[in-house]
Amino acid sequence: MKKDTTACYGIENKVLYTKQGSLSVTDYYGTLNGLWIELDQYQDLKMTSTADSATLTQFIERMRIFKFLSRLNSKFDPIRVQILGKEKLPSFSEVFYTVRGEETRKVSNVGRGQFY
Repeated sequence: MKKDTTACYGIENKVLYTKQGSLSVTDYYGTLNGLWIELDQYQDLKMTSTADSATLTQFIERMRIFKFLSRLNSKFDPIRVQILGKEKLPSFSEVFYTVRGEETRKVSNVGRGQFY
């Protein structure tokens, strides 16, 4: 148990300090997702009902979306506001594809002489 606690702490700490910085959105997402996959392997959560399991999964996904969005570069502020302003928060994969699409749009606009 002590080893698991130490490992979980270390992974959570890495997640806490991971920011997009110079990474592409895809690389940033991949870094966080890799850490979360590793963290999930240490979790020993046993749910007694399907409803509890679904609730916990939704809660974890919501927290991960917030962490992902909060550490994106500031040029993604408008898309972050758009995502968080939706009546229902999209899934993590939808959030990722939306942000990645915005990154692609910005890169293609720079190629046309429009700078952001």
